[in-house]
Amino acid sequence: MRTPPRLSRRTAVGGAAALTALVVSGCTQDGASRTGSGPAASESTETSETPTRGPVPPDVALAAAVLRDEQSMLDQVAATARRHPGLAETVSGARSTHRAHVRLLRQAVPDGTRRTPPRPFRPGQVPRRPGPALAALVRAETRLSAVGQHNAVRAESGSFARVLASMAAASAQQAARLADVAEDRR
Repeated sequence: MRTPPRLSRRTAVGGAAALTALVVSGCTQDGASRTGSGPAASESTETSETPTRGPVPPDVALAAAVLRDEQSMLDQVAATARRHPGLAETVSGARSTHRAHVRLLRQAVPDGTRRTPPRPFRPGQVPRRPGPALAALVRAETRLSAVGQHNAVRAESGSFARVLASMAAASAQQAARLADVAEDRR
């Protein structure tokens, strides 16, 4: 059995940098940061301390949707580990990956944009036997990867598109790893 892959420090730092760039450049319509400091804020005709009213920028709305999906996946992984303690080590890589994604996305999504809470994943939704529970995680990771690929194409920012593509690849990697473990358990 292979050891679970870990989220590399380089990937985490790169993702954090890209998401920070998204927050700084995409959270207001004029591209100014909300802190009210720096050249962009002093040259703006609007006060940048006041949040921009109006529609949410597309990448911010997309980040909010991705945050909901990642949180839902994290909840499913955690519920699986609680229902099947023997799988806790097996799903630890997926858990740490999605935990890092949620943490990064929370930095990019302003609180007021998180209108729709994630659909809670109830522990009763986890199959009773470990094999089917792993298979359910494989399906969920595969679905999340496909959605992530679609979202990467939809992103307006190239940096954010790369982050979304990386998250989609991480889900595909977790699906493949969990499928290998499920195959070994047969």
